[in-house]
Amino acid sequence: MNRKLSLGTTLLMLLVATVATAETVAGLPLHVQRLAPEVVRLWIGDEVSSTATVAVATTDGILVIDTTGIPRVDRELRAIIARELGRGDFTVLINTHEHGDHTGGNNVYADCTIVGHELVGPGMTADLADRPRILEWYETRLPQLERDLAAQPTGSTAATALQEELAVARLNHEAFLSQEEPYPPTKTFKDRLTLDLGDTAVELYYIGGMHSASDIAVFVPKHGLLMTGDTMADVWLTETPGCLASFVVRAGVRHDIPLLLENWNLLLAKKDAIRLLIPGHWNGELSYDGFAARVDYIKTLWEGVQKSAAEGGDLASLQTAFALPTRFPALAESPGFSRNNNFMNIAELWTTVTGQQSASDRLYALIDEGAGAEAIQEVVADRGAAPGKYYFFEGQINFAGYRFLQEGRVAEAVTLMKLNRDLYPDSWNVHDSLAETLLAAGDSEAAIASYERSLELNPGNTNGTEALARIRATATAP
Repeated sequence: MNRKLSLGTTLLMLLVATVATAETVAGLPLHVQRLAPEVVRLWIGDEVSSTATVAVATTDGILVIDTTGIPRVDRELRAIIARELGRGDFTVLINTHEHGDHTGGNNVYADCTIVGHELVGPGMTADLADRPRILEWYETRLPQLERDLAAQPTGSTAATALQEELAVARLNHEAFLSQEEPYPPTKTFKDRLTLDLGDTAVELYYIGGMHSASDIAVFVPKHGLLMTGDTMADVWLTETPGCLASFVVRAGVRHDIPLLLENWNLLLAKKDAIRLLIPGHWNGELSYDGFAARVDYIKTLWEGVQKSAAEGGDLASLQTAFALPTRFPALAESPGFSRNNNFMNIAELWTTVTGQQSASDRLYALIDEGAGAEAIQEVVADRGAAPGKYYFFEGQINFAGYRFLQEGRVAEAVTLMKLNRDLYPDSWNVHDSLAETLLAAGDSEAAIASYERSLELNPGNTNGTEALARIRATATAP
């Protein structure tokens, strides 16, 4: 977390002005930031990590970048944009990527040309399958937020934050209940595209794979504005960064690293023309130096992975060689970076170069779909093969087991944790995690045995000692 005012932040405060008003949208505070006489940035809320919409007046009409994803809110913001810019001739909407909090209000701009990467539409369609799950989640989340809010002192900072979170959750729930069909871009591109809007050129660059498959950067040379969507930020302005929380090449998300680096480098070369970098959510800031450091980080990993693969190296050695605190100390505490995110980046780039897959991901998928023991053992048997189809990491499999547990799928969690124990029988932590999972399954006797084995391997495991004491105290209680 970094909330200090940097030089870049100070300059930003001098360059732009936020219009402070008591105006609200859907019951949430409205913020209108004047980035230039012809450019405004709008968002709602003081605490929630809401999408920030940018609007640019051109001689060919008003250009809008991103919606909030809540049509009711986007309709009001459209009217406010028209008021602020003194005109209502909207002509182009750009989606920085496919996620619903940036595209869910596209229908509000159905009279415009909607521009996005060619993967935005397919991504929006795929998200339809998640609607039932999301609605179910909101049905659980909304009452929990109401209970949490009731437990906070009226007027407290925590209460204010919860009030906003609850208000946004209700708005999103309402939007999902409406069951509106996706409204995808009507103009798409693959690598790069320049839009000619009269006196204003707008350059679009594909940078997919760091947040979604369809990420793009939007550069408006006339105003020196570079919009980077949800891919990165080097300052977080709230305790909950939301979509800006990680800088990760994501497994299962299509990416093209050479093209990504090519386009990033084209943008870096525009240093003298870039006045302001703008993340897709209001509660993040990005400096040119922060942007450059992140590009260099991915470039370093990409070149290192390719070199290691060519020389017959292995993923475990790469993880050691490119450990975040030792190889990238300046980024170790930077927003979006963590040991786990660094691990994921290296692993996914390794998969991209070598084709070797994560055993953890495969085992999770097989157990998730109810596959038989034969299919599962086929993956387990690959351990130690040269070259192997899968790479194995104890901690990654353990994490996948906890993922099942957090989803309330205890039987699946036990199955995966037992596999991890069989793969790593001398790991005290694996036995400790299995014990916790067995306890959740109601098998106290087996949990005790696993905790005891964990303590044999690591007598200093205080979690195991305390857990055993609790289990035995419960068993002897009258």
